[in-house]
Amino acid sequence: MNLPLKDPKQEAGDMTFTNPNSVRKKSALKLGASLSLLALAIPSLAQAQSDGLQLEEIVVTATRRAASLQDVPLAVSAFTAADLETRQISSTLDLVRSVPNLYGSNNTGVASANTYYIRGLGSTEQIATIDPAVSTYVDDVVLPRQNANNYGYFDLEQMEVLRGPQGTTFGRNSTGGAISVKLKKPSEEFGGFMQASYGSYDQILLRGDVNVPVSEKVLTKFTGFYTDDRGYVTNVANGERLNSLTNWGARGAVRFLPNDDVTVDVALEHMDGQGLYLRTFARDNRETILRGSTKGGTSDEVADALANRGVRADYDTTAVTANIEWRLDDVSIESITGYRTINQSFVLDFSLPASRTTVPLPFYLTNAGGYDMFSQEFKAAGNFGDRLSYVAGLYYFYENNSTLAGQVFGTSLSCSAGLYGDGNMTCNGVPGYSSVRDIRNKTTSYAAYAQFDYALTDALTAIAGVRYTNEVKKLDLRPTSYGGMTTADIVAAGMATRLETNKVTPKFGVNYKVDPDIMLFASATNGYKSGGWNSRTAYLPETFQDMSPETAWSYEAGMKSDLFDRRVRFNVTGFIAETDNLQLSYTTPGPIPGTTLSTQDNAGDIRVKGLEFELSVRPARGLDVFATLGLQDGKYTWVNPAAQSFVSPTGAYVNAIDPTDELSRLPKRSLALGATYTVPVEALHGSLTFSGEANHTGGFWTTASNSTPSAQTPTALDTFARSYTLYNLSVSYLSDDEAWRLGVECKNCSDKLYLTSVFNGYYYGEPRRIRGTLTRKF
Repeated sequence: MNLPLKDPKQEAGDMTFTNPNSVRKKSALKLGASLSLLALAIPSLAQAQSDGLQLEEIVVTATRRAASLQDVPLAVSAFTAADLETRQISSTLDLVRSVPNLYGSNNTGVASANTYYIRGLGSTEQIATIDPAVSTYVDDVVLPRQNANNYGYFDLEQMEVLRGPQGTTFGRNSTGGAISVKLKKPSEEFGGFMQASYGSYDQILLRGDVNVPVSEKVLTKFTGFYTDDRGYVTNVANGERLNSLTNWGARGAVRFLPNDDVTVDVALEHMDGQGLYLRTFARDNRETILRGSTKGGTSDEVADALANRGVRADYDTTAVTANIEWRLDDVSIESITGYRTINQSFVLDFSLPASRTTVPLPFYLTNAGGYDMFSQEFKAAGNFGDRLSYVAGLYYFYENNSTLAGQVFGTSLSCSAGLYGDGNMTCNGVPGYSSVRDIRNKTTSYAAYAQFDYALTDALTAIAGVRYTNEVKKLDLRPTSYGGMTTADIVAAGMATRLETNKVTPKFGVNYKVDPDIMLFASATNGYKSGGWNSRTAYLPETFQDMSPETAWSYEAGMKSDLFDRRVRFNVTGFIAETDNLQLSYTTPGPIPGTTLSTQDNAGDIRVKGLEFELSVRPARGLDVFATLGLQDGKYTWVNPAAQSFVSPTGAYVNAIDPTDELSRLPKRSLALGATYTVPVEALHGSLTFSGEANHTGGFWTTASNSTPSAQTPTALDTFARSYTLYNLSVSYLSDDEAWRLGVECKNCSDKLYLTSVFNGYYYGEPRRIRGTLTRKF
């Protein structure tokens, strides 16, 4: 009946516990030493002559209009196509190691779903009744569901990470931030590339791209990829390989150029994949023990879970986007249309291993879902005279989701035997409700927005923006053959099935140009993410409660600078973010005395403050050095009494959230240090590029409860992730005509064991991976 998240029995003798504070002190010493070495290298650049060695300008669309990164008064990190290649960034999840105060990992169980946290705001829940705090956009079209947001492998042009609330110009409001993916557009010249990779755990990756201009006015581009990975985890119960990944996708894009003033881009893409991310033994990321088998699956997820077969996580997604841009003398008008459908099926085993030899009684989560979304935006960006520029638009979003979600314990469905009313099924001889529920929810959202930048002087600019949003969410529970609760049941229990939000989210800012290469800025930004329902663990109608919207204000000040004849780029941002009605998973009493449940609700209010540094240096021709540093700290300013720790009716202490607890998934330090060096080799008729980086993540709590074994909770899992440092290296050869590239790369080269999540077990990051890649351009 209960989700055994709290105080489950762990493997005897399989864990040792370290004082987190001592670990932090050691990590701080390493961090200080690294920064000191970097600081010693910078002053010598002041005497260097440029000789055309300036850092390239990066153009971003973080303000919904093209502008130089150094002219945008926002905390934004940007990565060009060259950055993505040399720094081994092949998916959105790879961004985590290079962006200050961004944390992310695969969601437990599902390799296609990522959970992102920016400045302490994020979500671990992918069920469709809850929205993420960090939104993902592909070519300005939102991907609102977490179940397929591990985006990658198409021909990427650029990635941008916007830190802080996005409440004004971006399509879907979010409190944590946004990840924006830009894909390459069709080219005027015929050409493309073919790429093949082979790596650890029999990983195979094939990619291809071709540009085919039909005429001067019609350009086309076709891209495809296939990847297969046997997996790095062995199920010692049956010898099966787990945490594998198989993925393929194709995309076709057409660019129409009817005249010099109009550009029409249309694209169709499809991706299909399956992949697991399951827990392993404590202090071991290569072995686990599960009763279920990955073989023998059918189209019935619940039946498969009852029969211990078909453990899996499958998804497919199809998307269509259309962008029409009309350029006039003083204004550019765009129509941005997006449609995406996602199908997801999984049977995931979250059982807690008792030992390496005892096969645990399985605990399965099942899902069969279909998710459809459509958005339409009309945007205008232009100028009134020489001093006033603006971005304004209208936005519409519609989403229709269907989720058949259930839980299976052992060989039977979870059900609420005799706990409420008559129930819809018989559980152990008495009426109750099945945990298998057919959940339908719809979202309809309308918004209007505008942002104005007014140059008070040649150096000083004032910024004001506002967005108005009307959003309606509706919930409907359909009858199931398993006896799940229905809409009538939750209405009878007094639960809301319609949520409406009318929200005004303003933004204010100012920036000052000290000189053409140094800008100071300050801003106050408001954002929110929608309310929703606690549906994953709602076993009874009265627990299907709704949540209020999560709202955030972020106050920022910073500097962007290009120094020493633009051979040094140094950006810094300081922020204070205050969030009310934080949507969070926490522990509540279960319906059966002595049991607990993990519940999604508004847990309280928090405040996070911090600093973010980004440095790029070109000390010599062919050599680029970079460093990023994120420092942050947060606390609860108020905790909902319903979310606080309690003593159960049986007298047992249950660790939920205490006002003194630290925020979850909030590493207080994140550091990246790296360099890329390219040297011509005449004898090889080409050049060699060497790249390396170190990424340090400070310790953090993986759960809101800050749970560790103690006198009160001796059998609790240790949910504190110790700090860790990962090393990535690569070397590649590029021919003089740039037709051939051969590279070898290594991720997590030191094979570091590091914790990412805890839920009924331990989830670790991937072990060392080595991969060789051959690319042929034509």
